[in-house]
Amino acid sequence: MISLEKIQGVIFDMDGLLVDSEPLWHIAEKEVFSSVGINLSTEDCLKTTGMPTGVVFDYWYEISPWTGKTKKELETMLFEKMVLLIKQKAKPMPGVLETLEYFKKRGLKIGLASASPLMLIEIVIEKLEIKSYFDFYHSATLEKNNKPHPDVYLTVAKKLNCPIENCLILEDSVNGVKGAKASGATVIAVPEAHFFEFDEYKIADHKIKSLLELIS
Repeated sequence: MISLEKIQGVIFDMDGLLVDSEPLWHIAEKEVFSSVGINLSTEDCLKTTGMPTGVVFDYWYEISPWTGKTKKELETMLFEKMVLLIKQKAKPMPGVLETLEYFKKRGLKIGLASASPLMLIEIVIEKLEIKSYFDFYHSATLEKNNKPHPDVYLTVAKKLNCPIENCLILEDSVNGVKGAKASGATVIAVPEAHFFEFDEYKIADHKIKSLLELIS
């Protein structure tokens, strides 16, 4: 069990934790990569879950170099597709509203630290109607280093006016958990079922199957 006695702020990841966006990323990635002759399976997409998009493109370019479009052009296509999919299909993960309400009622500062661009963060929190819960939200793309570096968490903690050691970070991806632990915060991992038993999550202070388990 993790005591909330020392916790002053809670920092949430977004993709796969607040919003059920991983299946949407898979749809977008398959479509974008197929435009340069790379046909990804869902299993392929799972290999890069939690990675910044730039790293995803580098990963597949190293395996199967393409021509005709730059990585920047493909990344722009990916974000444009994700905007449409989020607006059409995005849904909250189980327990999101209950968890946000739980922390809000206890007077804790609430932040969001995502590897996605700020544009996508704003579209998601508007779509899920949860913007009012956050005291500050921030994109790791605006930092010198994206996840798994701790930069984005340290910035959010500073903006919340909470010492990082008094913050609780909730993350679903391995990269997110690594960065969160490196920041010095208390970390709860909430992996999706496919990744739940991965050894990399052992560095987290606690591991749960969903946000509903957290508030119970």
